[in-house]
Formats: sequence, structure tokens, C-alpha cells
Amino acid sequence: MANKDFPRVEKYLRKYGKFIVKQAKKIVKAKGKKDKGVLLRSLKYVIKDKKGKFDIEFLSAKHGDFIDKGVRGLGKGILPKPSTNAKGEQLKGSTAGQWGGAKLRPNRTYIDAETGKRKRTPYRFKTANIRSSIMESFVRRKGIKIGDMSVKSMAFIIGRAIKAKGIEGISFYSQPISAFAKKFKKEIMNEFEKDVLDKFTQRTRKSGNI
Repeated sequence: MANKDFPRVEKYLRKYGKFIVKQAKKIVKAKGKKDKGVLLRSLKYVIKDKKGKFDIEFLSAKHGDFIDKGVRGLGKGILPKPSTNAKGEQLKGSTAGQWGGAKLRPNRTYIDAETGKRKRTPYRFKTANIRSSIMESFVRRKGIKIGDMSVKSMAFIIGRAIKAKGIEGISFYSQPISAFAKKFKKEIMNEFEKDVLDKFTQRTRKSGNI
């Protein structure tokens, strides 16, 4: 239902909401996070009007905030050591080494919508394993194959790797909100002033002073 007192503000907020959602979907696609499309389909905005006070809320699927802000990993301590021979040399085909290397960085950050600066994610993994049924479904859906390794084994290895590394925060909402913040404040204020002026003009005409 349209707001009669601030129609310009409401119209602008709808335009802004559509813009942010569009940018968020672009980021999700660019980062390869669309998978089954659940997250993409869930991205939308809602405008709430409480006695003339507007509030815009951006929505996503339950797991959306984890993708937006990321999840801190548990580090290489949960990974098995690389298989080695009698000389201590890593055996060919051992995958443990690549997941547990020195480049492993389990700390994850995201762009804060208000400040535009990076902050550490408030989320972190608590257990070393991801439910096997979830990872096995993921492996089959992606068609992942590693030699003669079974789906169950691949699911375990990949699941452990994700838990160790954590999940990258792609800031699909906070990034465009932060980038557009100054322009948004300026433009929303302009629309507000126009609404106030329109309302004043209408009242003045009704009183016969114009």
C-alpha cells in the first residue's frame, strides 16, 4: 500500500531496493555461489512503513548470512598429515598436504555495510565434519571425481577441507550497500524534502493562501 505522505521516498526506496538486489545477484553469480539457485531466488527486499517511518530490509535464504559474512575455519590442525615414505618424503597422490599447507588462512572477513571496512566474521565452525549426506550430495551434483576414490571418501576429504579453510565472505549485500551509502543518503534526503514541500504546497492551496 502506497504511503500518501511520502510517495517520493517510497518510490525511491523501491528503486534502491531493486538496485541492491540486482547487484547482490551479480556478486553471487560472479563468485560461483549460485549452486542450486536457492540463494539467488531468495534475494529480495521488503519495505516496512511504521507510521511514516520507513525501513528497508534485505532478505536471503537461511544460509545467506554465512555466504555474505563468511565462516571462520578450524585451521589445518583438523587435517590428516600428508602420507610419507620411509625417507619422510610425501607420497604422490596424497591430498592432505595441499589442504594443510602454510597458505591455509582460516580467518574470514567481510565488508561492513556501515563503515565500508573489513571486519572479522562473527561465525565459525565448531565441529570438524560436515554431515556426510550433505557432502555426498554435493560431490554427486558437481560430478567431482578423483581417480578411483569413492563418493564417500571424496565427501569426507572435501568436507574436512571446507571446515579447515572456512567459507569466504563475499559481502553480496554489504558491498553494494556500502559503496552506494553516500549517494543513498543524499538522494533519499532530496526525495524527503520534495515530499515535505509538496505536502506544504497542498495544505497552503487548501487554505487559500496561494
